[in-house]
Amino acid sequence: MLDATTSLTVQARVPNPYVHVDNRGLILCNGPRCVCVPASQLRTCAETFEIIATEKRATRVQGPHLVGGYIDGGYVVLYAGTVDDLVSVSLNSGEFDALRAAMAR
Repeated sequence: MLDATTSLTVQARVPNPYVHVDNRGLILCNGPRCVCVPASQLRTCAETFEIIATEKRATRVQGPHLVGGYIDGGYVVLYAGTVDDLVSVSLNSGEFDALRAAMAR
């Protein structure tokens, strides 16, 4: 534990965009900003991704929060956040399929 006279500064950088999912939630990060979809909403999120795969677009809203996306050629654009503050990322179709498979387990 640091005491009142100790401090530490380290270099940091903005990460490359990524999508991460595990049993605690889904993170969409476009580089400078991230959004977390909590575990309690993963089932709805997974259903939304299945609709995107089938119907080429979908948006689900729960209160002020939403998750959705659309297929654009060989890419899938996903977005999540609040209705007035969204983060979006683009995945190739293989990456999207891997994400859907991980969420279906």
